[in-house]
Amino acid sequence: MNRVWRKWMIGSACAASVIMMSACGGGEEKADDGQVELTIWLWKSMGIESLIEQYAEEHDIKVNIQIADFNDVHTNLTTALAAGSGAPDISAIEVKGIDKMKANPDHFHNLFDYGGAEAEGDYLDWKWQQALSIDGEYLLGLPTDIGPQALAYRVDLFEEAGLPTDREEVAEQLKTWDDFIAAGELVKEKTGKAILPNPGNMYAVMEGQGDSKYFDAEGNIIVEDNPAIHRAYDYAMEVIGKGLTTNMEDGSTEWSAGLVNGDFATVVAPAWRMTQIQESAPDAAGLWDITQIPEGSGNMGGSFLTVPKESKHPQEAYDLIEWVLAPEQQLTVFRELGNFPSTPSVYDSEELVNFTSEYFNDAPVGKIYSEAAERVTPILEGPESIQIEKILGDAVTRVQDGQDTPESSWDAAMKSLEREIGR
Repeated sequence: MNRVWRKWMIGSACAASVIMMSACGGGEEKADDGQVELTIWLWKSMGIESLIEQYAEEHDIKVNIQIADFNDVHTNLTTALAAGSGAPDISAIEVKGIDKMKANPDHFHNLFDYGGAEAEGDYLDWKWQQALSIDGEYLLGLPTDIGPQALAYRVDLFEEAGLPTDREEVAEQLKTWDDFIAAGELVKEKTGKAILPNPGNMYAVMEGQGDSKYFDAEGNIIVEDNPAIHRAYDYAMEVIGKGLTTNMEDGSTEWSAGLVNGDFATVVAPAWRMTQIQESAPDAAGLWDITQIPEGSGNMGGSFLTVPKESKHPQEAYDLIEWVLAPEQQLTVFRELGNFPSTPSVYDSEELVNFTSEYFNDAPVGKIYSEAAERVTPILEGPESIQIEKILGDAVTRVQDGQDTPESSWDAAMKSLEREIGR
């Protein structure tokens, strides 16, 4: 499971964050020279800073871009909104976080009031729906990227195990998760290596491939009765029981070394992870390839740019984010960082379809992720999805670490849900 999501816990005070976000202030009415100035909160690797600066220069405004850790952006924003002061003009919010904000949409400017309805056709319908209030009357933000899922695989380990190495043949061989586990057993037998860096890597994908996840349409928690969650957990337990994973946390130093050394044969790879892999293991260029993931796709990650109500320049803020997140600009970010567009009009463009990655053995990643994005089944996240995902992820981790049995760890997770969520 993506540990970044699991680490976000609301509660730290604004003044305690690593980067103070200018004392958590934002939304100045005018710069000293009379220009409009917009304070913007982003986290690392969003890849839109240069576009924001380009827009500001072309439209004679000033921008104060403040970059902080993912957790700090969300924690500081929650603190500022609760206090009624200190919010910026524009803030990024991750997909799992925006549902939490829907309980109080009046903390944000309604982007429908500034032209938001005209942008609807630019975005995937399911992504657009994620930004709407429960009654559909409020548009909290415009979508940035999405995280369609693919599978990165180590070519030399597949070859040594007697598995196909051509990406289309690999996709055919690994149509189901049962096929994937069978391949993992073969990799272990022939090479002594794992199929995955950690079981959460697979669990996080599988729990999002069903028709529902943690909540039903009425807001009821359905974790304990949802067969998709049970199946994801059971398969994670199977790869642990068969010794098919290492215990390397995604993004850790050990994980980076494992990418180079070939300590595991596959990595679940939402589009944004391409950049993470390349930056973590530059010496592994050409050793990895990318193909479709078993049983469809799924989405991991993606975010929105919002305009908190405290902003005194909502129209200028909206105009900026509309331009920055337009299809042409999202395509630019994909070329540079691998963050995949939420704007389907570019999916069939020659530039995207023919976009390849030299690092990933010249894989046609534009085409691969376009096809994956079109197979994503929308799933309701719900207001407590980050907390629930942490509880379930911890259950998987306890078993992987040898601290608990599958049955006992599941029972403990259900008790935590009842205690912490209580509905």
